Amino acid sequence: MNKEINYNEVDLFENINEADLDKLLVCIHSFKKEFQKGQTIYMEEDSIPYVGIVLYGSVHMIKNDIWGNSSLFTFFGPGELFGESFAVQKDISSSVLFKAAKDTKVLFLAARNIIHTCPNACAFHGQIATNLFHLLGMKNQKFINKIEILSKGKIREKLLAYISQLAQEQQSKYVNSPLSRAALAEYLSVNRSAMIRELSKMRDDGIIDFDKDTFIVKE
Repeated sequence: MNKEINYNEVDLFENINEADLDKLLVCIHSFKKEFQKGQTIYMEEDSIPYVGIVLYGSVHMIKNDIWGNSSLFTFFGPGELFGESFAVQKDISSSVLFKAAKDTKVLFLAARNIIHTCPNACAFHGQIATNLFHLLGMKNQKFINKIEILSKGKIREKLLAYISQLAQEQQSKYVNSPLSRAALAEYLSVNRSAMIRELSKMRDDGIIDFDKDTFIVKE
């Protein structure tokens, strides 16, 4: 059985104590929903009035082109927010697809109830609004990191940029990748077979080692 992340591990709830959080979740009309692997959470052009927090599982943000080709734009794990960039806009329709990459549970929060102070003017309500806009800035950095990866010309360079970013985030040479090989190839916009061959070459060259979805960065 999947275990939900603790709310005190969610950055959106930083500096909000447990007693106030219970009140806040009622105030901002929160609810939970489970999704099976492969199930769509939001379709393109859907209205997105809610910010989502992954309680367990994984959510992929996917972009489709007019020919029906899809690409994995980014991904979200336990404790991370998704949909907030659309939910805080005046036009809240989505231009991407959000899909559960594995069995996933999401806590949804009404965006308008976060960004507009409630009549009681609770201090914790102001705190969650502050946290949300801070996280929007952090999300922009995540998108910049993706642009950096895609700017690399060769498969090896893209893999090195991806592994390097994860190693810095996890502060470890033992890097856990949240993406399967197929999802990683889609995220890097490369051929899966060519990517797997390049990973084997990188291991032979003593740059990395790997075991399933764990990469070991060599000296």
